[in-house]
Amino acid sequence: MASPLVGVALWWVLLFAGYLMLVSPLSGGEFVLGAVLSGLAAGTAMTAHRMSGSPFTLPPGGVGGLLRIPAAVLADTWWLARLVGSQLRRRAVPVGALRRLTLAAAPDELREQQAQAVAGLMLSLSPGSFVVDSSPSPPRLLIHAVRDELGVVEKRVVERSVQR
Repeated sequence: MASPLVGVALWWVLLFAGYLMLVSPLSGGEFVLGAVLSGLAAGTAMTAHRMSGSPFTLPPGGVGGLLRIPAAVLADTWWLARLVGSQLRRRAVPVGALRRLTLAAAPDELREQQAQAVAGLMLSLSPGSFVVDSSPSPPRLLIHAVRDELGVVEKRVVERSVQR
């Protein structure tokens, strides 16, 4: 488990970077204000996390899946645009399928539920798939996917789940 200081530092970096991306024009005052507010928010986030007692758990392959979400969004948007175009030209197109994905079991039930929830969110972020249902023990997600083959995020989550 990472120390609270590491957690605060990570939150601060993320929040400060986000603040700087949203502010224009950048000035010395904006840097100071952003740094202070990001520090307060990072401390608050870690305090709330510790008080709730709930660990945030990514599913196996979660980081790789998160990194693949932008590519999945672009690929699925292009795929859906092609499907709409085919429908407008009245051509027969595949309509997708329901698919059941089994995720890796976690050390305890709480982490398993959280990993399943995060995996469901990750799979639903791309327009090519969304979670229809979930079931525990073993954790499974029923998804509707536009494509017949697995998408880039699905592959990453399923690959890591099967390997462990």
